[in-house]
Amino acid sequence: MTTPEALPQRPFDGRRLVVATAVTAGLGVAVAAAFLHFYPRGNDLGATAAALRDAFAWILGASLGLAIGSCATALLVRAGSRFFAGFLAGVAGFWTGVTPYMVATTPSDVSSAAALGFAFIAFAPALVFATVGSALGVALRRVLQRRTA
Repeated sequence: MTTPEALPQRPFDGRRLVVATAVTAGLGVAVAAAFLHFYPRGNDLGATAAALRDAFAWILGASLGLAIGSCATALLVRAGSRFFAGFLAGVAGFWTGVTPYMVATTPSDVSSAAALGFAFIAFAPALVFATVGSALGVALRRVLQRRTA
């Protein structure tokens, strides 16, 4: 009998990876917008504190959306490295969905260079969340395979 590890595998499940990347990008934008809209607001905050609160809510929301998308990608991809597929979907989702949304919705008094600088700052936690989401997806896949076997 052959084990699943001994069977030859394709490098990647291309179609699923492309769809998962698009869904991950959409989740990053949607969760960021939801966090920004529903995050509690204080009336006694100054302009700087309000801007920092909004930036924190936006970064946390985008990162959490990317983690969910990375986890789902690692669960759903059939061929290749599940961890790398989830990680790739998270990183690509950030640069193809979250960053253009952030630049497009930047207020008129903020330059494009400042918006891209904020994107690079937001990329650090997004990278961590995408990695954790991908690892969680791989772990969940293994647990689910053990239950069905």
